[in-house]
Amino acid sequence: MALPFDQLLRQQRFIQAHPQWSICPQDGASRFTAEKTDGDSCHVVAGLSLGGLLDRLEEIEAGQ
Repeated sequence: MALPFDQLLRQQRFIQAHPQWSICPQDGASRFTAEKTDGDSCHVVAGLSLGGLLDRLEEIEAGQ
């Protein structure tokens, strides 16, 4: 299954703006996980579509 081009561009823009995050596809790219390491702690967001994951990551970054 191909991902929507606009979501791939959105992912690239997010990673360029927030290089501390890594985003990885799971289950043949039907779900995604993101991980951010902050010193001794790690923040993980998992099990979402790419669009849903990016929505959540943007919320997290906006709240910091």
